[in-house]
Amino acid sequence: MTVAPRPSRRAGFRATSHTADVGFKLWGPTLADIFIQGALALIGLMTDRRRLRARQTRAVEIEAADQEMLLVEWLNHLLYLYDAENFLARRIEIMEITPTRLHAKLHGETLDHQRHVLKTGVKAATYHQLAITPTPTGWEARIIFDL
Repeated sequence: MTVAPRPSRRAGFRATSHTADVGFKLWGPTLADIFIQGALALIGLMTDRRRLRARQTRAVEIEAADQEMLLVEWLNHLLYLYDAENFLARRIEIMEITPTRLHAKLHGETLDHQRHVLKTGVKAATYHQLAITPTPTGWEARIIFDL
């Protein structure tokens, strides 16, 4: 897999090479940006986000023992919303975040097979090689999705 060069934006994500699954490096000026970029990377794996519309809003509250577990729980909750309700987020707002708690609003819609093309089936966000680290300019993280 070819790894794209890092965009010049302040926050973002890019795919990283991994043997059996798909990994992403996430970065941004705040911890909230890491969680938003992780969600955008996940949804972008599943479908073309540009075709999604922000027609519905879902409030999400997640708690976990630490920020790494919180990231995995967050991303797996997004997968649950897709599996249970066919809901995909177009835009994500982090209302509150601590190392153990996240409150967010998801703006999106339910899957419409006439407008949305499914790309990759994702089973779960994993703990394999999971890392969230502060940097001099913000935060970076690594997450791997099981396909």
